[in-house]
Amino acid sequence: MTARFHAASPISDVAPFDLDGMAVTLKEMLSNPRAGVWLALRNSQPVGVAGALLYPLYFNPAYEVVQELFWWLNPDARGSGAGEKLFQTLQTWAKDSGASAVFMIALADNRVGKMDSFYKRAGFQPMERTYMKGTRSWQ
Repeated sequence: MTARFHAASPISDVAPFDLDGMAVTLKEMLSNPRAGVWLALRNSQPVGVAGALLYPLYFNPAYEVVQELFWWLNPDARGSGAGEKLFQTLQTWAKDSGASAVFMIALADNRVGKMDSFYKRAGFQPMERTYMKGTRSWQ
């Protein structure tokens, strides 16, 4: 599942997917109380995954925020409510962790408009845009 997410992301132009490296990342996140990882299951099979970090806000470390690192749902599970459940679970974890804010991201793909509407309906506001330049373009 994480490999499919990687393939759909522009980051795939920067670095190839590393299954062993992803396994290490997930293992470290699962053992870190300041990180969260959640699975969406259908018929006991994973169909979605989300992960986030809790960290001090750089402008004022007395405030902590949660940053979503990844939130993926297999295309055949979209619309089933599994993604919404992951989204709500992440937000509940952020609230229970004492976060002052939650930052969510959306891939710049053909679903960005849908995600923009989804986030706005959930009370999120656009804050900034992220731009990426891979080192291959420097050569």
